Amino acid sequence: MSDTSPPPYPPADEPVPGPARRPRKAHRRTRRKALIAVVISLVVLGSIGIGATVGINRIYERLTEGTADFSGPPGAEKVVQVTQGSSIRAIGRMLEEAGVVRTEGSFVAAARKDSRAASLQPGFYRLNLNMPAREALAKMLDPTSRILARIAIPEGRSAAQAVAKLSKESGIPQEDFEKVLANPKGLGLPGWARNKVEGFLFPATYDVEPNATAESILKQMVTRFNVAATATDLVARSAIVGRTPLEVLTIASLIEKEAKLADDQPKVARVIYNRLEKNMRLQLDSTVHYAVGGAEVVTTTAEQRAVDSPYNTYRYEGLPPGPIASPGEAAIEAALSPAEGPWIYFVAVNPDTGETKYGVTAADHARNVEEFRAWLRANPGR
Repeated sequence: MSDTSPPPYPPADEPVPGPARRPRKAHRRTRRKALIAVVISLVVLGSIGIGATVGINRIYERLTEGTADFSGPPGAEKVVQVTQGSSIRAIGRMLEEAGVVRTEGSFVAAARKDSRAASLQPGFYRLNLNMPAREALAKMLDPTSRILARIAIPEGRSAAQAVAKLSKESGIPQEDFEKVLANPKGLGLPGWARNKVEGFLFPATYDVEPNATAESILKQMVTRFNVAATATDLVARSAIVGRTPLEVLTIASLIEKEAKLADDQPKVARVIYNRLEKNMRLQLDSTVHYAVGGAEVVTTTAEQRAVDSPYNTYRYEGLPPGPIASPGEAAIEAALSPAEGPWIYFVAVNPDTGETKYGVTAADHARNVEEFRAWLRANPGR
């Protein structure tokens, strides 16, 4: 037997979202009728003035929610903001004051007829003036009406690269981001980050509200990193591989830059660990590119490889002093769970496809390097 009871509705005076409860209809109708009768009697007897009449009209609208409504057509576009913790009634009041709906009560009544109203989220919405309340609600429930800039930050981007993209797509001046990066104490960085943002701006797609600031966006990204760090149990598992959390994140950033294919990430991780254990220089072009700040191509020049920087792994042994980019969760996992193998060399023999070959001996590596050089000859200028 089907359930023919009315759908649940969000309570008008409770924050959205919240639990729904059913109205006590009989009692409400009795109360409305009684108070409406009082209003009519007062008006008929002429015992109230103009100011009191306005107040009584307001009471009447609250008691007869949904009866005073625009009939359309909608007017000019209007952007409104739903603030955190707003109740259905507070949203209705805001819409009435903005001229979107005729009365607060009409919106409350429409919301009571649609259980989806409980899912309304804080944010900015593109509506119209003079809308019937049910149409205003329907438009707010349509995701396309919410005003957001969706900004995707791919894996392997440095903080400078991420900030340039964020500024371009959000319209926030790059200088605002750079000021926050220079003093990032309010971003929620873990204590072991040493108050440095590089590596902690997690690669993901972010919804940016129109009132967002450089600090709020960067804080959102650091928060997302902290979620990934918890998901991978980064701090506890770093001790298992014999490294600090910052060293593991640094290794993950190297993996992200050097391994194009997911299957290669644990193998590249193993090469890095093997070379570190043997006190061999890592000799990674990605760290040289970070040191010199130039355009990233598949090779480096002898002059670049000679630059005096702690990030130059051709010149200095061990890990660079910190991450060179923001790794994704897969690269972090690879740094925590490297593949088993004796390799101490790897070469991406086809940078376009990401095909990578590994070597144990110098002879292995020489053969792989020659294959890479053949690719370079076939792709001049790369």
